[in-house]
Amino acid sequence: MISGGVAGVYFFGAHVPTEYTTNTPLLIIAGLLVGIGTRLGNGCTSGHGICGIGRLSVRSIVATCVFMLVAGITVFIRLHVL
Repeated sequence: MISGGVAGVYFFGAHVPTEYTTNTPLLIIAGLLVGIGTRLGNGCTSGHGICGIGRLSVRSIVATCVFMLVAGITVFIRLHVL
């Protein structure tokens, strides 16, 4: 893990920001949405992705595919629409 961070800095010139700005109401809303999604999905993304797929649970496989699809759509909207 450490070598990955070092390689990232070396190859991409990444650096750690010295200052963070936060929007507290947005963080609270995001946390609530994550909690609601976890409850609706009967578990978290890593639980479905690691344990559920390992048990060949169809429900977990479908949930993980949905998580990945929504993540891809979110990235597309964030980068190309907003």
